[in-house]
Amino acid sequence: MRKAPAREDAGFLMVEALIALAIVALMAGVVFETVWQMGQTAARGGQQREAILLARSVMAAASVDTPAPAIPPSGRDGDMAWTIVSTAYGEGGAGRPLRELHVVVRDAAAGTVLARLDSLKVGS
Repeated sequence: MRKAPAREDAGFLMVEALIALAIVALMAGVVFETVWQMGQTAARGGQQREAILLARSVMAAASVDTPAPAIPPSGRDGDMAWTIVSTAYGEGGAGRPLRELHVVVRDAAAGTVLARLDSLKVGS
């Protein structure tokens, strides 16, 4: 003979299923947040790599003395804006004068600094 299940045990299956669903929902939320943050970090890293390449390019163009017009002190490339600051370096003793070059690349929309390069250039 079979014994009929007790009435108080019948409700446990529904409560257990709801608890299991709540746990799965929490775990899915944590996984989603982690994946989203990883994507943001990768995008930020790519943007910083592009900014460093732009800063190197601008630095190279500003470091070369050519008969062509000098590179402008600021400009934009896509969603990045760059500026060049050139100042005299030292007291200009014997020898050729030096100039300090500072290139800063910023996110044009947010204004945050993405890359900064500093160098010395033989002045004229």
